[in-house]
Amino acid sequence: MNTLDTVPTQKAAAHHAAYIPTQPSDQFKRAVKLHQQGDLAMAEFMYRQILREEPDHIEVTYLLGLIATQTDRPAEAIKHINKYLQLRSDDAQAVSILGLCYFDLKDYANAVRMFSQSLEMNPGIVRNMQNLAKAQFQLQDYAAALETHKSVLAILGNDVEAMIGIGLCNRELGDYEAALGIIERAIIAEPRRAESHFVYGNVLKDVKDFQGAIDAYGTAITLNPNYLEAYGNCASALTDLGMVTEAMAFYDSALILDPTHAESNYNRALLLLSELRLEDGWRLYDRRLDSEVSVRKFLGGQRIQLAPEWDGRSKPKALLVMGEQGLGDQIFFAGMLPDLAKQVPGAQVCVESRLIPLLQRSIPALTFIGTDELHSCKFDAQIYLGSLGKIYRSDIDSLSKIESRYLYSENGHRNQLRAKLKRHGKYLCGISWSSKNAMYGDDKSLSLEALRPVLQIPGFDYVNLQYGDTSEERTKVEAQHGISLQHVEEIDNLANVDGLASLIDACDIVISVSNTTAHLAAALGKPVIVLLPNNDALFWYWHRDSGTTPWYPTARMFRRSDSGLWEDVIDAATITMAGIQQ
Repeated sequence: MNTLDTVPTQKAAAHHAAYIPTQPSDQFKRAVKLHQQGDLAMAEFMYRQILREEPDHIEVTYLLGLIATQTDRPAEAIKHINKYLQLRSDDAQAVSILGLCYFDLKDYANAVRMFSQSLEMNPGIVRNMQNLAKAQFQLQDYAAALETHKSVLAILGNDVEAMIGIGLCNRELGDYEAALGIIERAIIAEPRRAESHFVYGNVLKDVKDFQGAIDAYGTAITLNPNYLEAYGNCASALTDLGMVTEAMAFYDSALILDPTHAESNYNRALLLLSELRLEDGWRLYDRRLDSEVSVRKFLGGQRIQLAPEWDGRSKPKALLVMGEQGLGDQIFFAGMLPDLAKQVPGAQVCVESRLIPLLQRSIPALTFIGTDELHSCKFDAQIYLGSLGKIYRSDIDSLSKIESRYLYSENGHRNQLRAKLKRHGKYLCGISWSSKNAMYGDDKSLSLEALRPVLQIPGFDYVNLQYGDTSEERTKVEAQHGISLQHVEEIDNLANVDGLASLIDACDIVISVSNTTAHLAAALGKPVIVLLPNNDALFWYWHRDSGTTPWYPTARMFRRSDSGLWEDVIDAATITMAGIQQ
């Protein structure tokens, strides 16, 4: 079925019967009749017969393109319709159908171009405007999509689809109040439409009204008991409230509807892993590789497969381990690479290029490469980095293998930095307070000003480990409170991960939010206090109800309360820091 579902078989075929020549052949009439009746296979067969005898029969060329759109062959449809448009360039409907084909191919830029062109030729066609808005949304041009949806609403009045579209755009633009308002209008206009309640729940979840979101998802499920996505999102909101048993039940309900659903299986895996139910969790964790959302988020939109999947038991001569997810996650999963080095020395591990010097020094039995080297090598087997968990951390007993330190900075650089920064009789504490995670960064971050109680503990000197430009915040804190953070200008904490590792290793202790710095400090075996968010920004390996994590033995964790405020976390960190001197 066409993605936008705007070319029903009967309607499309009947509309284009107008293209029948003044004296159509009987064969052409029969083919069109079959097309109108929905016998697409026989109609296509007869159209192709006609084209063999009359290669320039432009109406048949168009109708073949139309059948291709109706049978999920958009690339073939584009070829036929483009040929038709060479002679019938003024056919706005054909241009619009070309837009649908590009949409199905996820070529949203060309879809926008075609729908816009069709509307220029024939303004005010609401269906084309709706399709244009959807293509603009997929192109992430949310402001343009918002205006197009508003134009549709101005024409149609109380149109629920347009209201939902406006709500979705407002949500992406961060205007949650406007999003909630327009979706409420949609619910009033058509209260039994499950999609409106589902979208309403998503916006409520964005603003941390998790109970409200659960109620909205529940209404959507009541109206449509087969609403797979509503079960999954409700499970996520329940997880945010710490209702793990209830969340698991909703994931189970989603998987009853579709046992193969990749997103539900993957999210259930995260819940299982957070509960240290490792065997079941790792088994489902591989489903991230089948999830369109996860592949886009973690693998750059493309799953790379250069060799057969490694079974974890054999010792291939040329094994590739593909890095995935963010920089911090690659550091986390690198904790399993010493186990791999014992089993398959010489395996090649493709990671973010900033990590290569640090990992190569720390685990010399493996070879670390960047993505630019992938296609110059041949491999017998491959596995993604996150999938090593099912091999090396398959049960609770295997957690005893975890080393408190598996990364090693460059000793000379570390010693040089410590000599420069460390004062006699003072502890040296590294500080990092912000995350740049595109989805959860705001929830995981706080200001340097908020850390003032920590920074005023006597007996400590502080050094800046935060990546990015922190000069304004550091200057402000020093001017207002006389608190000075040492800053090593020659190390770019973002680009030079190996230098950052040496700087962290020069410290006695580290305080960090959940970001790359926290992972680095823990992997280097440094005592690290991790200031954690709650709800959906709390990643599974930090767990929910413990002050420690088996994955990082030297980490101590403090989580923000449901109030969303950091004060209690900072107070706990301050007390812990003060206790170090006793």
